[in-house]
Amino acid sequence: MDRSLNKLVSLLLIIFSLPVLSQNSTGGSVPANVSHNPEDYKDPKQFDKFRKRKDVVAAWQVNELKQGALVVRLKTNKTLLDELNKQGKTVLALEKQKEQHAINMNTIAAYKDKFTFCKVYFIFSNSSDSLLNGARSGIFVDSTLKVDPSITMNEKFYLLAERDYGYNSSIGFVPEDSARKVIEVGNPVKEMAIVVKNKYGHQLKGPFPYFVKEKNFMDATYDVPINVEKDANGNVTLNYTPDKTYLADIKERNKGTRVPVRTTGNSKAKIKKQYTYEKIAEVVDQLNDNFHQFYQGNVKPDLTRIDQEIKQFLY
Repeated sequence: MDRSLNKLVSLLLIIFSLPVLSQNSTGGSVPANVSHNPEDYKDPKQFDKFRKRKDVVAAWQVNELKQGALVVRLKTNKTLLDELNKQGKTVLALEKQKEQHAINMNTIAAYKDKFTFCKVYFIFSNSSDSLLNGARSGIFVDSTLKVDPSITMNEKFYLLAERDYGYNSSIGFVPEDSARKVIEVGNPVKEMAIVVKNKYGHQLKGPFPYFVKEKNFMDATYDVPINVEKDANGNVTLNYTPDKTYLADIKERNKGTRVPVRTTGNSKAKIKKQYTYEKIAEVVDQLNDNFHQFYQGNVKPDLTRIDQEIKQFLY
């Protein structure tokens, strides 16, 4: 066998040893065969007719969302806080509590200021099961992070939004009758500023604009003023007002401009730059623009004219 034929045989062996690729939700390619990691297994049935389904499902979702609601999930860090207090690390627990409180307050303020595509509601992440099981009041928080029983979500269709990792998704399109049993696993690609999911917690598929990327701020942190009050029983009440010009004022002070330093509050919360109001507002504004643009380019599918099998994925 001559040298050129040897090269050809070697090349063919390499090609046929590569995994079969299928289109993933972010437009890239992912292995569709069984990998060595059982958590990365992709059910072939869920990726059947994927290209045909994704456009119809995404167009239906954005039109439903326009008349529906976006529910923003806020973290509580309850497990971490309970463990720190259990270990007697009360000072560290309070620092983490202040940090999460400021982040959540900035998040709510940013959505209220920048998100106009549809109605928006806020819940703590530990209320997700109640929402999925049909609760439409008694779980939503107001702009002060207090659960307000008067807030009722009347919209039938909703999607979830939260800061989370984007996944090289292990699941394709799942029929609603089995969606509760399916868990999103796979390889986390990168922490995103916002990830949009369906009511079962599965990240959506492209072409729906289901994420906004996080920028790299090199772990820059800032101290923001926050008021801490403790009652006789040791219960803590936190009061924090989002500062909408915090980073801008720091920039001006660095230029030598006389800008007053914020001193309201008897304590401080240390937060990363991406958690300031201004940076959260930027990504929420981007999400809002993405939704509007995608909505403008996609009319609602006529359910009488689409394949009947696609209807099981419209939820």
